[in-house]
Amino acid sequence: MNINKVKTAIKIGDFELKQNHRNKIDIKYLQNISKETLKDESARIYLFTVDGIIKKIGGSASKGGIKSTISLYITSQTGSPGVPRFALHLLLFEALKKGSKVELYMITSPKTLATINGLFGSKQVKIASFKEMENFCKLDYFSVEHKYPDWNFQENHESYPTELAKLHNLYHQDRLKNKKK
Repeated sequence: MNINKVKTAIKIGDFELKQNHRNKIDIKYLQNISKETLKDESARIYLFTVDGIIKKIGGSASKGGIKSTISLYITSQTGSPGVPRFALHLLLFEALKKGSKVELYMITSPKTLATINGLFGSKQVKIASFKEMENFCKLDYFSVEHKYPDWNFQENHESYPTELAKLHNLYHQDRLKNKKK
């Protein structure tokens, strides 16, 4: 599905190649996107596109906003990344290396007043849940394409590309060897 069919997303930035660094990609946020927007901790959906085609739909409500969410993909060649972020970093890298335009879009929803329960009672708070938004976006996509985006491996009941899973294992083996030194 082409991103131009999506009515609720805003473009946040462009992924770019990073030179001479373990992390092979970076993101350049658009100048008109405020720091407040990038750090807003409201629930959010993010879309990775390659040459205008949606490749990944994900969601988060993590602290630090979209900037923090995306930093987990940008820095996944260091630390202790899981297979999904490690593999997506390399998929983004491969697309950039081929000369594709790789973009980041975001969808948010207004917060709604809801009653939540605690240990001793209830209270009303404003919330926006990313999981419901993410599922809604994925179902919308599926209703048109009859599958999920290519990089939503779990939803498509597919394994991560074998080559990338092997690289992930090698990365962690090397990391463990270096820790023992």
